[in-house]
Amino acid sequence: MMPLLERFGVTVIAVSKDPPEVVRAHRARDGLTFPLLSDPDLTLIREFGLLHQGSLEFKTWLVAPVRFPVGVPVGFRSMAIPTTLLLDEAHVVRHIDQADDYRVRGDAARTRAALEAAFGPPPPA
Repeated sequence: MMPLLERFGVTVIAVSKDPPEVVRAHRARDGLTFPLLSDPDLTLIREFGLLHQGSLEFKTWLVAPVRFPVGVPVGFRSMAIPTTLLLDEAHVVRHIDQADDYRVRGDAARTRAALEAAFGPPPPA
């Protein structure tokens, strides 16, 4: 997906509710080359209307001897709804792709279609 986004001149910025040290570890672990911003207070997430309240929070333990993870619900928490926003040069939102399920991320085909609808066919590679 990144080569297509680069052809359109799109700047990718991701926002996470995780604290900075977790964001840095995630960025390094996944080899991300775009900015990944930390928003632990959910300020930007709220401003874009992407807050999901009431998702279950789990405490996970690794059970010996096979170290199998077991999760127990311990309460509720707020989190960001996985969303892809396409903003133009004037910061006008041109496309929103929002997941119904927090485990599902943006769809490449829908993103490509939104790019082409907003900006025309991709420039040649």
